[in-house]
Amino acid sequence: MAPPEGGRKCSSLLTFAAKIACIDFPWIRLVLLWIVVIICSLVHQFASLADSYLNNTNNVLNAYFAEWSWAWTSIPTAIFVLLTSYVYTMGTVRDMLKHQIRIIIGTVLWGVWVGLFLGVRQWTVSCSDRSFGTNSTACEEAGHRWEGYDISGHTFLLSFCIFFITSELSVLLQWDSIPELLEKLGTVRLHSEQPSDVTNELTQDGAHTDDAQAAASSLEWFYRLTPFLWPLFCLLVLLTLLWGFLLVVTALYFHTVGEKLIGLFCGTLSWWMTYEVWYKRAFPGRPGIGPLGLDGTHMYSAPKPGQIDLASIGPSYGGTESRIREE
Repeated sequence: MAPPEGGRKCSSLLTFAAKIACIDFPWIRLVLLWIVVIICSLVHQFASLADSYLNNTNNVLNAYFAEWSWAWTSIPTAIFVLLTSYVYTMGTVRDMLKHQIRIIIGTVLWGVWVGLFLGVRQWTVSCSDRSFGTNSTACEEAGHRWEGYDISGHTFLLSFCIFFITSELSVLLQWDSIPELLEKLGTVRLHSEQPSDVTNELTQDGAHTDDAQAAASSLEWFYRLTPFLWPLFCLLVLLTLLWGFLLVVTALYFHTVGEKLIGLFCGTLSWWMTYEVWYKRAFPGRPGIGPLGLDGTHMYSAPKPGQIDLASIGPSYGGTESRIREE
């Protein structure tokens, strides 16, 4: 286990890296993504790009990463959420499982949209030479194209994966504030030599003993787990960069402008309706929701007892403040 000082430095560096990688304001990510896709789509529309390895659909990046991008995204993200939620839910198993439901919802959205895209293509499919009617074999044997309106599933999924990863990584924007939050919640004294020693400093007030013990345990697990978050964080950031690169490749070489923009709209809508609307108001909640208030939003019409006013212990993190009543 990392010592307190080493653990604090590790968490501070992790928060600093997260602020760079995630871009603190999600709407900046959204606007940048739209600008890049629109520009690359227009280049594809009006410029003649030479064939390359990247526009071969059998290339390694497409076959093993783009086609499996949701698996590459959801599995390490689920592990990341499991480890981080153990700390910010203070080890409450039910709440930890609740945070995993966002992964399931994302998977359902992926399946529903892909099914709809395939349905649209089937409903609109026809031969480029209308005289062949619905005979796809004769159409292709005659050298014509059998095609429909093919909404870009890659543009949808890659953009949604980028939004999904960066939204889940947002808990790290306040990660270095957790020791102070736990101190305030459980009267844990951070100046002790080892995190395990904090149990000797717990309040003896019977009404608060359980909270204090949970806070002490969470602080110890905070120091234990933070070093393991680094490789997961690096992997997820690398995946985000890879999805961004493949999104550029898709916009430059494949589909029409309309097909790509519809795919991007569906990816953006899926993220916005879940992370910016649904999860802010209802179950399962945003990343970081729990007694420490790492989600940084007003999740309840009446603040829950025992939760913490993040602004009362220092500067606001992530551009937001959590104003929650103490018990």
